[in-house]
Amino acid sequence: MKFIATSFMVTLMVMLSVTSSSQNYIGFHKDEIAKRVPMEYKGFFFEKEINLNDRGFVKFVNTIDEQTLLFMFDTQGICTSASRMYNTWLYDQVYSELSKNFKQLSKNKWLDVKNGKSYEYTLIKGKWFLSVTIRPYDK
Repeated sequence: MKFIATSFMVTLMVMLSVTSSSQNYIGFHKDEIAKRVPMEYKGFFFEKEINLNDRGFVKFVNTIDEQTLLFMFDTQGICTSASRMYNTWLYDQVYSELSKNFKQLSKNKWLDVKNGKSYEYTLIKGKWFLSVTIRPYDK
């Protein structure tokens, strides 16, 4: 019985973590993202911020689920794209969630329209992890 309860909880946590993949912070300032991520992505914490000449990124990690969030921003600190990395064994769940929530453009690309703006979600499966990247969609 204990095994069943544990399995249920793990499955529930995975499904909840996958469903939050649709959060889109493009256009938000990095300070606003830093405030919102710990509240909206349970288990994620700030790891580091890197600033380069004309861009930078903020990284959050969830060590329990072994996931990473990266928010890329411009020189004014505005988010221009975002990526979330998952374990490869979550591929089917992430694919299903993207297909359920967004219009599929191709095998690994989906379209989301919010407030009159279009965003492209791209799912890439690597050897050790998979990632979902969100960028403004140029038609």
